[in-house]
Amino acid sequence: MSGINAVTTNAPKGGVRYERVTVREDGPVGLSPIYTGICGTDRGMVLGHLDFSYNPDKQDFIVMGHESICRVTSADSKTGFREGDIVVPVVRRPGGCINCRTGRQDNCSDGKKHEAGITGMNGFMRESFTDSPEFLVKVKDPALARVGILTEPLKNVVKVFEVFETVSRRSIYFSEDSTYEGKNAYVIGTGAEGFLFSMMASEYGFNTSILNRHPIDENRLKICDAFGMDFVDSSKGIPDENVDLLIDTSGDPATLLNFIRRMNYNSIAVMFGTNGKAPPADFTGKDIDHIVERNISLVGSVDAAKVHYSRALSYLSRWNSMNAGALSSMITDEKKPSDVSVFTERNPESIKIALDWS
Repeated sequence: MSGINAVTTNAPKGGVRYERVTVREDGPVGLSPIYTGICGTDRGMVLGHLDFSYNPDKQDFIVMGHESICRVTSADSKTGFREGDIVVPVVRRPGGCINCRTGRQDNCSDGKKHEAGITGMNGFMRESFTDSPEFLVKVKDPALARVGILTEPLKNVVKVFEVFETVSRRSIYFSEDSTYEGKNAYVIGTGAEGFLFSMMASEYGFNTSILNRHPIDENRLKICDAFGMDFVDSSKGIPDENVDLLIDTSGDPATLLNFIRRMNYNSIAVMFGTNGKAPPADFTGKDIDHIVERNISLVGSVDAAKVHYSRALSYLSRWNSMNAGALSSMITDEKKPSDVSVFTERNPESIKIALDWS
Protein backbone atom coordinates (compact mmCIF):
# COMPACT_ATOMS: atom_id res chain seq x y z
CA MET A 1 0.00 0.00 0.00
CA SER A 2 1.46 3.39 -0.89
CA GLY A 3 0.81 7.09 -0.75
CA ILE A 4 -1.52 7.37 2.26
CA ASN A 5 -1.96 10.21 4.73
CA ALA A 6 -0.98 9.27 8.27
CA VAL A 7 -0.08 10.65 11.68
CA THR A 8 3.51 9.71 12.45
CA THR A 9 6.27 10.13 15.01
CA ASN A 10 9.90 9.09 15.17
CA ALA A 11 10.09 6.67 18.10
CA PRO A 12 11.45 7.04 20.69
CA LYS A 13 12.68 10.57 19.88
CA GLY A 14 9.19 12.03 19.50
CA GLY A 15 7.59 14.78 17.46
CA VAL A 16 4.43 14.44 15.40
CA ARG A 17 3.57 14.94 11.73
CA TYR A 18 0.59 14.50 9.44
CA GLU A 19 2.23 13.37 6.25
CA ARG A 20 2.01 11.14 3.23
CA VAL A 21 3.86 7.87 3.77
CA THR A 22 4.49 4.62 1.99
CA VAL A 23 4.27 1.33 3.90
CA ARG A 24 4.07 -2.26 2.71
CA GLU A 25 1.31 -4.60 3.87
CA ASP A 26 -0.33 -7.75 2.55
CA GLY A 27 -3.20 -8.49 4.92
CA PRO A 28 -6.34 -10.00 3.32
CA VAL A 29 -8.78 -7.53 4.94
CA GLY A 30 -8.83 -3.91 3.78
CA LEU A 31 -9.74 -1.34 6.44
CA SER A 32 -10.45 2.35 6.77
CA PRO A 33 -10.60 3.92 10.24
CA ILE A 34 -13.78 5.68 11.32
CA TYR A 35 -12.28 7.08 14.50
CA THR A 36 -8.92 6.73 16.19
CA GLY A 37 -8.47 7.72 19.83
CA ILE A 38 -5.67 9.63 21.52
CA CYS A 39 -4.42 8.60 24.95
CA GLY A 40 -1.51 9.28 27.29
CA THR A 41 0.68 6.74 25.49
CA ASP A 42 0.34 8.69 22.24
CA ARG A 43 1.20 11.95 23.97
CA GLY A 44 4.14 10.32 25.73
CA MET A 45 5.52 9.14 22.39
CA VAL A 46 5.15 12.59 20.84
CA LEU A 47 6.97 14.14 23.79
CA GLY A 48 9.75 11.55 23.59
CA HIS A 49 8.98 10.16 27.05
CA LEU A 50 8.51 6.50 26.11
CA ASP A 51 11.96 4.96 25.76
CA PHE A 52 10.47 1.54 25.03
CA SER A 53 8.73 2.68 21.83
CA TYR A 54 10.50 2.12 18.50
CA ASN A 55 9.94 2.36 14.74
CA PRO A 56 9.21 -0.64 12.51
CA ASP A 57 12.22 -2.27 10.90
CA LYS A 58 13.80 -0.19 8.10
CA GLN A 59 11.59 2.84 8.81
CA ASP A 60 12.56 6.21 10.29
CA PHE A 61 8.99 6.74 11.50
CA ILE A 62 6.08 4.84 12.99
CA VAL A 63 2.43 5.41 12.12
CA MET A 64 0.76 6.24 15.42
CA GLY A 65 -2.53 5.03 16.87
CA HIS A 66 -3.61 1.97 18.82
CA GLU A 67 -7.22 2.94 19.64
CA SER A 68 -9.39 2.50 16.57
CA ILE A 69 -12.76 1.53 15.20
CA CYS A 70 -12.72 0.72 11.49
CA ARG A 71 -14.88 -0.15 8.51
CA VAL A 72 -14.00 -3.12 6.28
CA THR A 73 -13.41 -1.89 2.72
CA SER A 74 -12.51 -5.22 1.13
CA ALA A 75 -12.34 -8.84 2.21
CA ASP A 76 -12.36 -12.32 0.75
CA SER A 77 -15.34 -14.38 1.93
CA LYS A 78 -12.93 -16.86 3.50
CA THR A 79 -11.87 -14.23 6.05
CA GLY A 80 -15.29 -14.19 7.75
CA PHE A 81 -15.63 -10.46 7.07
CA ARG A 82 -17.37 -8.52 4.35
CA GLU A 83 -17.35 -4.97 3.05
CA GLY A 84 -19.12 -2.59 5.44
CA ASP A 85 -18.46 -4.58 8.63
CA ILE A 86 -17.37 -2.52 11.64
CA VAL A 87 -14.36 -3.92 13.49
CA VAL A 88 -11.85 -3.11 16.21
CA PRO A 89 -8.24 -4.17 15.49
CA VAL A 90 -6.24 -5.91 18.22
CA VAL A 91 -3.24 -3.82 19.28
CA ARG A 92 -0.67 -6.33 20.51
CA ARG A 93 0.66 -8.93 18.08
CA PRO A 94 2.32 -12.17 19.16
CA GLY A 95 5.98 -13.05 19.42
CA GLY A 96 7.16 -16.61 19.97
CA CYS A 97 6.67 -17.37 23.67
CA ILE A 98 4.10 -19.83 25.04
CA ASN A 99 1.71 -17.05 26.01
CA CYS A 100 1.89 -15.46 22.56
CA ARG A 101 1.38 -18.81 20.83
CA THR A 102 -1.83 -19.37 22.79
CA GLY A 103 -3.40 -15.99 22.09
CA ARG A 104 -2.24 -14.30 25.29
CA GLN A 105 0.37 -11.97 23.90
CA ASP A 106 -0.79 -9.51 26.54
CA ASN A 107 1.22 -11.72 28.91
CA CYS A 108 4.23 -12.00 26.58
CA SER A 109 7.15 -13.56 28.44
CA ASP A 110 10.03 -12.95 26.01
CA GLY A 111 9.39 -9.33 24.98
CA LYS A 112 9.21 -10.16 21.27
CA LYS A 113 5.59 -9.02 20.78
CA HIS A 114 4.75 -5.87 18.83
CA GLU A 115 2.17 -3.19 19.59
CA ALA A 116 0.49 -1.29 16.80
CA GLY A 117 1.50 2.35 16.85
CA ILE A 118 3.88 1.86 19.78
CA THR A 119 6.55 -0.83 19.37
CA GLY A 120 7.79 -1.87 15.95
CA MET A 121 4.44 -1.98 14.13
CA ASN A 122 2.61 0.75 12.24
CA GLY A 123 -0.57 1.84 13.95
CA PHE A 124 -4.06 2.79 12.86
CA MET A 125 -3.86 6.59 12.40
CA ARG A 126 -3.85 6.42 8.60
CA GLU A 127 -6.38 6.61 5.79
CA SER A 128 -6.30 2.89 5.07
CA PHE A 129 -4.45 -0.29 5.90
CA THR A 130 -4.80 -4.05 5.71
CA ASP A 131 -4.85 -6.67 8.44
CA SER A 132 -5.36 -10.36 9.16
CA PRO A 133 -8.79 -11.57 10.27
CA GLU A 134 -7.48 -13.22 13.45
CA PHE A 135 -6.60 -9.76 14.75
CA LEU A 136 -10.00 -8.18 14.09
CA VAL A 137 -12.98 -8.15 16.46
CA LYS A 138 -16.37 -7.63 14.83
CA VAL A 139 -18.64 -4.93 16.28
CA LYS A 140 -22.11 -6.47 16.16
CA ASP A 141 -23.98 -3.52 17.70
CA PRO A 142 -24.35 -0.72 15.09
CA ALA A 143 -25.00 1.78 17.90
CA LEU A 144 -21.31 1.50 18.86
CA ALA A 145 -19.96 3.09 15.67
CA ARG A 146 -18.88 6.14 17.73
CA VAL A 147 -18.47 5.01 21.34
CA GLY A 148 -16.76 1.86 20.09
CA ILE A 149 -13.58 3.94 20.14
CA LEU A 150 -13.60 3.16 23.88
CA THR A 151 -13.19 -0.59 23.22
CA GLU A 152 -9.41 -0.50 23.35
CA PRO A 153 -9.13 1.26 26.74
CA LEU A 154 -12.03 -0.80 28.13
CA LYS A 155 -10.42 -4.12 27.19
CA ASN A 156 -7.57 -3.17 29.55
CA VAL A 157 -10.17 -2.74 32.29
CA VAL A 158 -11.73 -6.13 31.55
CA LYS A 159 -8.32 -7.78 31.87
CA VAL A 160 -7.53 -5.97 35.13
CA PHE A 161 -10.72 -7.30 36.68
CA GLU A 162 -9.81 -10.79 35.45
CA VAL A 163 -6.51 -10.33 37.28
CA PHE A 164 -8.38 -9.02 40.32
CA GLU A 165 -10.65 -12.09 40.41
CA THR A 166 -7.63 -14.40 40.19
CA VAL A 167 -5.66 -12.68 42.95
CA SER A 168 -8.68 -12.25 45.24
CA ARG A 169 -8.98 -16.04 45.51
CA ARG A 170 -6.00 -16.08 47.86
CA SER A 171 -8.46 -15.35 50.69
CA ILE A 172 -12.19 -14.97 51.33
CA TYR A 173 -12.42 -11.55 49.77
CA PHE A 174 -16.12 -10.99 49.23
CA SER A 175 -18.66 -9.97 51.87
CA GLU A 176 -20.75 -12.37 53.96
CA ASP A 177 -23.59 -12.19 51.43
CA SER A 178 -21.22 -13.38 48.63
CA THR A 179 -21.13 -9.94 46.96
CA TYR A 180 -18.73 -6.99 47.00
CA GLU A 181 -21.24 -4.75 48.76
CA GLY A 182 -19.57 -2.80 51.51
CA LYS A 183 -16.17 -3.08 49.83
CA ASN A 184 -14.45 0.17 48.87
CA ALA A 185 -12.80 0.65 45.48
CA TYR A 186 -10.67 3.70 44.73
CA VAL A 187 -9.55 4.62 41.22
CA ILE A 188 -6.78 7.21 40.86
CA GLY A 189 -7.16 9.41 37.79
CA THR A 190 -10.08 11.01 35.96
CA GLY A 191 -9.07 10.37 32.37
CA ALA A 192 -10.98 7.99 30.10
CA GLU A 193 -9.25 4.92 31.55
CA GLY A 194 -9.98 6.03 35.11
CA PHE A 195 -13.67 6.44 34.34
CA LEU A 196 -13.87 3.05 32.65
CA PHE A 197 -12.19 1.39 35.64
CA SER A 198 -14.67 3.15 37.94
CA MET A 199 -17.64 2.07 35.83
CA MET A 200 -16.48 -1.53 36.04
CA ALA A 201 -15.92 -1.34 39.80
CA SER A 202 -19.47 -0.04 40.18
CA GLU A 203 -20.65 -2.84 37.90
CA TYR A 204 -19.08 -5.34 40.30
CA GLY A 205 -20.91 -3.74 43.22
CA PHE A 206 -18.07 -1.87 44.95
CA ASN A 207 -18.59 1.44 46.70
CA THR A 208 -16.58 3.25 44.06
CA SER A 209 -14.69 6.54 44.27
CA ILE A 210 -12.69 8.18 41.50
CA LEU A 211 -9.97 10.59 42.60
CA ASN A 212 -7.90 13.48 41.40
CA ARG A 213 -5.85 16.21 43.06
CA HIS A 214 -8.10 18.98 41.77
CA PRO A 215 -11.80 19.61 41.10
CA ILE A 216 -13.38 18.17 37.96
CA ASP A 217 -15.71 19.77 35.43
CA GLU A 218 -19.49 19.41 35.22
CA ASN A 219 -19.36 16.79 32.47
CA ARG A 220 -17.19 14.50 34.57
CA LEU A 221 -19.47 14.96 37.58
CA LYS A 222 -22.49 13.98 35.46
CA ILE A 223 -20.72 10.80 34.37
CA CYS A 224 -20.03 9.99 38.02
CA ASP A 225 -23.72 10.43 38.86
CA ALA A 226 -24.85 8.35 35.88
CA PHE A 227 -22.69 5.38 36.84
CA GLY A 228 -23.10 5.60 40.62
CA MET A 229 -19.61 6.60 41.71
CA ASP A 230 -18.31 9.35 43.97
CA PHE A 231 -15.67 11.91 43.11
CA VAL A 232 -12.97 12.73 45.66
CA ASP A 233 -10.76 15.81 45.37
CA SER A 234 -7.77 14.40 47.23
CA SER A 235 -6.23 17.85 47.67
CA LYS A 236 -8.99 18.47 50.24
CA GLY A 237 -8.35 15.24 52.10
CA ILE A 238 -9.15 11.56 51.74
CA PRO A 239 -12.19 9.85 53.28
CA ASP A 240 -11.41 8.04 56.52
CA GLU A 241 -12.10 4.51 55.32
CA ASN A 242 -9.98 1.54 54.37
CA VAL A 243 -9.35 0.65 50.73
CA ASP A 244 -10.20 -2.86 49.50
CA LEU A 245 -9.40 -2.39 45.82
CA LEU A 246 -7.05 0.28 44.51
CA ILE A 247 -6.52 0.91 40.80
CA ASP A 248 -3.93 3.46 39.76
CA THR A 249 -3.97 5.07 36.31
CA SER A 250 -1.60 7.91 37.20
CA GLY A 251 1.76 6.15 37.46
CA ASP A 252 2.66 8.61 40.21
CA PRO A 253 4.61 6.84 43.03
CA ALA A 254 3.71 9.34 45.76
CA THR A 255 -0.01 9.15 45.04
CA LEU A 256 0.08 5.37 44.88
CA LEU A 257 2.00 5.07 48.16
CA ASN A 258 -0.39 7.41 49.92
CA PHE A 259 -3.27 5.03 49.22
CA ILE A 260 -1.34 1.80 49.77
CA ARG A 261 -0.79 3.03 53.34
CA ARG A 262 -4.58 3.07 53.74
CA MET A 263 -5.27 -0.40 52.37
CA ASN A 264 -7.25 -3.02 54.22
CA TYR A 265 -6.36 -6.60 55.12
CA ASN A 266 -6.27 -8.88 52.03
CA SER A 267 -6.74 -5.87 49.77
CA ILE A 268 -5.49 -5.61 46.19
CA ALA A 269 -3.71 -2.74 44.42
CA VAL A 270 -3.52 -2.87 40.62
CA MET A 271 -0.95 -0.65 38.92
CA PHE A 272 -1.98 0.20 35.38
CA GLY A 273 -0.73 3.74 34.71
CA THR A 274 2.88 4.36 33.68
CA ASN A 275 4.82 7.58 34.07
CA GLY A 276 8.58 7.22 33.77
CA LYS A 277 9.03 10.96 34.33
CA ALA A 278 7.19 11.03 37.68
CA PRO A 279 9.31 12.13 40.67
CA PRO A 280 10.41 9.43 43.15
CA ALA A 281 8.65 8.80 46.45
CA ASP A 282 9.91 7.49 49.79
CA PHE A 283 9.13 3.81 50.24
CA THR A 284 9.96 2.89 53.82
CA GLY A 285 10.29 -0.15 56.01
CA LYS A 286 6.96 0.75 57.59
CA ASP A 287 5.37 0.47 54.15
CA ILE A 288 6.79 -3.02 53.75
CA ASP A 289 5.47 -3.93 57.22
CA HIS A 290 2.02 -2.65 56.27
CA ILE A 291 1.94 -4.61 53.00
CA VAL A 292 3.22 -7.85 54.52
CA GLU A 293 1.22 -7.81 57.75
CA ARG A 294 -2.03 -7.09 55.92
CA ASN A 295 -1.54 -9.59 53.09
CA ILE A 296 -1.82 -6.80 50.53
CA SER A 297 -1.34 -7.86 46.90
CA LEU A 298 0.39 -5.46 44.51
CA VAL A 299 0.03 -6.41 40.83
CA GLY A 300 0.75 -4.79 37.50
CA SER A 301 -1.32 -5.23 34.37
CA VAL A 302 -0.77 -4.23 30.75
CA ASP A 303 -2.80 -4.68 27.58
CA ALA A 304 -5.32 -7.49 27.02
CA ALA A 305 -6.19 -10.41 24.75
CA LYS A 306 -8.75 -10.73 21.97
CA VAL A 307 -11.26 -12.25 24.37
CA HIS A 308 -11.16 -9.05 26.44
CA TYR A 309 -12.02 -6.96 23.38
CA SER A 310 -15.16 -9.05 22.85
CA ARG A 311 -16.17 -8.67 26.48
CA ALA A 312 -15.46 -4.94 26.35
CA LEU A 313 -17.81 -4.57 23.38
CA SER A 314 -20.52 -6.39 25.33
CA TYR A 315 -20.14 -3.99 28.26
CA LEU A 316 -20.15 -0.97 25.94
CA SER A 317 -23.31 -2.20 24.23
CA ARG A 318 -25.12 -2.65 27.55
CA TRP A 319 -23.87 0.58 29.12
CA ASN A 320 -24.70 2.47 25.95
CA SER A 321 -28.27 1.17 25.92
CA MET A 322 -28.65 2.02 29.63
CA ASN A 323 -27.09 5.47 29.53
CA ALA A 324 -26.07 6.43 26.03
CA GLY A 325 -25.68 10.12 26.80
CA ALA A 326 -23.25 9.60 29.66
CA LEU A 327 -21.07 7.11 27.78
CA SER A 328 -21.01 9.24 24.66
CA SER A 329 -20.10 12.33 26.67
CA MET A 330 -16.73 10.73 27.44
CA ILE A 331 -15.78 11.53 23.84
CA THR A 332 -15.36 15.23 24.45
CA ASP A 333 -13.51 16.24 21.28
CA GLU A 334 -13.58 15.24 17.62
CA LYS A 335 -10.70 16.52 15.51
CA LYS A 336 -9.40 16.03 12.01
CA PRO A 337 -6.24 13.91 11.69
CA SER A 338 -4.32 16.87 10.29
CA ASP A 339 -4.82 18.79 13.56
CA VAL A 340 -1.72 17.39 15.25
CA SER A 341 -1.73 20.17 17.85
CA VAL A 342 -4.09 17.98 19.93
CA PHE A 343 -1.09 15.82 20.86
CA THR A 344 0.66 18.66 22.65
CA GLU A 345 -2.08 21.15 23.63
CA ARG A 346 -4.38 19.73 26.30
CA ASN A 347 -7.81 20.99 27.28
CA PRO A 348 -8.32 20.10 30.97
CA GLU A 349 -11.98 19.33 30.27
CA SER A 350 -11.14 16.77 27.57
CA ILE A 351 -11.63 13.10 28.42
CA LYS A 352 -11.30 11.22 25.15
CA ILE A 353 -10.17 12.92 21.94
CA ALA A 354 -11.17 11.12 18.74
CA LEU A 355 -9.70 11.77 15.31
CA ASP A 356 -12.48 11.64 12.70
CA TRP A 357 -11.29 9.97 9.47
CA SER A 358 -14.59 10.29 7.58
